Amino acid sequence: MNQRSAGGRLLVWLQWTLLVACLISSFGVLLLAAARAGDFGAVLAPGLERLGDPKDSLPGSGLAWLFVPGMFVAFFIYAFGFVTVFFGLGMLMHTWQIGDRATFRGLLWSTAAWVLLTAAALTPFGTDLRRWLLD
Repeated sequence: MNQRSAGGRLLVWLQWTLLVACLISSFGVLLLAAARAGDFGAVLAPGLERLGDPKDSLPGSGLAWLFVPGMFVAFFIYAFGFVTVFFGLGMLMHTWQIGDRATFRGLLWSTAAWVLLTAAALTPFGTDLRRWLLD
């Protein structure tokens, strides 16, 4: 059997979209705040005392739409990480069983990326970044 998994392809697209949104919002805002503060060393230790309020670093209203949805994902990174990895692993088994190797490879990479992002969020740096973004 060599079928295509529409649900698997949708999940790959969703995982990559959420991952990119999270990275743009969290690290994009971090880099904008560091540039605004003139302290690029603060990128390694984000906090209010060095970078100020993250909301002050968001670009004008024309580009804010690019950051706000991703900040929602960044706020709830643990929940999104658990859900995307859980569904990714389940769909990996399904795509393997039906023989959809292309979707299987895409899911393997996107699920692995979420495992790494979730693990990074659990580090002291990830915790500091999330705490700073929530302020």
